[in-house]
Amino acid sequence: MLFVIVLAVSLLANAAPTHETGNFTYNGFRSANLSLNGIAALTGHGLLKLTNGTKQGKSYAFYPDPITFKNSSSGAVHSFSTTFVFAIIPVYPGLGSPGFTFVIAPRREFPGAQPSYYFGLFNETNDGNSSNHIFAVEFDTIKNIEVRDTNDNHVGIDVNGLVSVSSSPAGFTENNIQGLRNLSLISGKAMQVWVDYDGVQKQIRVTLAPVTVDKPDTPLLSLPFNLSPIFKETMYVGFSSSSGAFLTYHYILGWSFKVNGPAHRLDLSQLPRLPHKKKQKSVFLTTGLPFICLFFLSILVFAMAYVIRKRRKFAEVLEDWERAYGLHRFKYKDLYVATKGFRDQELLGAGGFGRVYRGVLPTSKAEIAVKRVLTPKF
Repeated sequence: MLFVIVLAVSLLANAAPTHETGNFTYNGFRSANLSLNGIAALTGHGLLKLTNGTKQGKSYAFYPDPITFKNSSSGAVHSFSTTFVFAIIPVYPGLGSPGFTFVIAPRREFPGAQPSYYFGLFNETNDGNSSNHIFAVEFDTIKNIEVRDTNDNHVGIDVNGLVSVSSSPAGFTENNIQGLRNLSLISGKAMQVWVDYDGVQKQIRVTLAPVTVDKPDTPLLSLPFNLSPIFKETMYVGFSSSSGAFLTYHYILGWSFKVNGPAHRLDLSQLPRLPHKKKQKSVFLTTGLPFICLFFLSILVFAMAYVIRKRRKFAEVLEDWERAYGLHRFKYKDLYVATKGFRDQELLGAGGFGRVYRGVLPTSKAEIAVKRVLTPKF
């Protein structure tokens, strides 16, 4: 009887709702169980696609279960760690849009949140409110002066609002090499991020690097900050994004998360491949080159027409007696040039059979008189 009671209590305890301990790894999302809202979707190749060709859209992708973040007795936030691989591919090279965030929030839906630079998390009325209880790391590819963005290619730590408590231009440090190496978030290349919170030291660290580089020893951002007033006992972890005027595709290739310990390493060899970027047709090739070709073709046609017209103008019909005296004969073209086209200013006189013009031969510079005989009309 005692055994039956103990077994029953054990079964009831196991059946009671419990919060996730926060330990999962996705090497691709082909069979992932995620909570997706807005324009977020999973592709057939296992990519988490946060944004598509929709303008002014909002996107949310969360781990479906709430995770316990606080010690119930002390109220302190546990240490946690996450790493993920992402890529941002703009439709128009060099033109970014509002980026995306890794976010920890008390809910998976954000009624009233705005797209564009609000990342789908806030709006004009609640931006910065302490009641939001939102922690986010933003990867932003536009510069918004209103929220004091560092530049149009930066990483920032956000607490309850868009004004980052700490931010830096995107980049990474290689071990044993001094200085920050810049990274373009909209390069279309895969990059890896590590976000670590030390619950004892109350320290947030954000590290960024190309996917081909191991985790640098020096983080991009290191901020002393106590998350205990921000976090509730249970929270949701995931990603948010939004689209603006310029279309940009945001992809997450893999994701690992863990509470009270470092997140498991991602197996980069198992991550899905990014879609081939469609080459944009050059404006020069589509518009400029045909116009230039048409321009030169028109010049060629006009040049040929000019040559043909000039030849016809100076064309001569030689009679038999003229051929016999060919060596002593002047070409009509030479006489035309010598008399400057038989200009009236070169006219010396006129007779019954025509007019006489003054001329200078172009070769010998000899002065001559040329009589232009008018052909009678019958």
